[in-house]
Amino acid sequence: MIFSSEKDTSNDDRAVAKAYEPSISPSAKEDAVTPKKQTLNLNSIINLSDFETAASQLLPPKSFAFFKAGIDDETTTQWNQLSWHSVQLRPPRSPPNKHISLSTTILDTPCSAPFFIAPAGAGKLAHPTGEILMTAAAAQQGVLQWVCNMAGCSMQEMANARGEGQALFWQIYEMNDLKVTEREVRRAVELGYRGFALTVDAVRMGNRERDLRLNIEEEEEDADDGKTNGGISSIRPPVYDRFDWVYAFKWLLTLTTLPIFIKGIQTWEDAKLCMENGVHPYLSNHGGRQLNGAPSALETLLEIREHCPEVLEKCDVIVDGGFRRGTDVVKALCLGAKAGGLGRPFLYSLVWGKMGVSRAIRILRQEVETTMALLGVERV
Repeated sequence: MIFSSEKDTSNDDRAVAKAYEPSISPSAKEDAVTPKKQTLNLNSIINLSDFETAASQLLPPKSFAFFKAGIDDETTTQWNQLSWHSVQLRPPRSPPNKHISLSTTILDTPCSAPFFIAPAGAGKLAHPTGEILMTAAAAQQGVLQWVCNMAGCSMQEMANARGEGQALFWQIYEMNDLKVTEREVRRAVELGYRGFALTVDAVRMGNRERDLRLNIEEEEEDADDGKTNGGISSIRPPVYDRFDWVYAFKWLLTLTTLPIFIKGIQTWEDAKLCMENGVHPYLSNHGGRQLNGAPSALETLLEIREHCPEVLEKCDVIVDGGFRRGTDVVKALCLGAKAGGLGRPFLYSLVWGKMGVSRAIRILRQEVETTMALLGVERV
């Protein structure tokens, strides 16, 4: 824990991702540079926001919209980022010049930095080879990757892409038919995944208007041909109406001894419930893609500190949502989080293949290290 000088979409989305997924040439190169990419030198990208700007120019509009979209008018997505600006860091008068170590663990899994690749799918919309390039970059940089249930690459492909000793965690979505989830969990265990995140904030897909607008435009273009496109909502089932996440995680604990996080925790009461039942809170509002007006991960983290700080001592609490700077990650650590996850920034960097993801990791690592040095903090 750091102290200052004063401490992604549901299975419904899988159908959407497949509907958007481009055809992939067998001869596609992992880090092929298209003529368009040549106009944007990777070395000119100096922060994570630059990756988003570049992706907005390089990706097809529909692909970029799928990554960028938030619920309704996207104020919750924006607040996820802005909320971190409300926290100030208090450096000592003259911080000592120390050797900085970013190494940490997430449930005994060694990590070279206190941030991870959060579950965010449809990677083949960014690059034809998909998320296995994230896996390669994560292995090279020593950071944890949490594989999205709706990744463009299969569970098997992701496992095959691991480096020696590399840990991958797997995301689970709530399902009416628990037999489907049981098969998924057992298969992940067989393939050597080290832990799970049960996502509990996506029983119904949010109203992502950025996506819908593009689908409406396509409807108008296809009207003369008699084609119809009802948008994302027409692709997915409307609701998982019988899901009970408390029952689900207790049931999961009968299937595996691997660590389980509950992703989508947004109240201190639910965080405490996790602690009391032997699972770990993953604070997230699904990147602002589900409920408009949901609290940011920062707000939930502050609630936990106020009402049940013992959760931060007894659990590995991880968070995602709105991280764009190393200072954001350090603020989360100061408040008791174990690590911070990033989804969209790594998807945007995937446009450049493994090189892009590696560069994004290095940029964030350097920012975290610089922030720690300026605070006079030696280790996580």
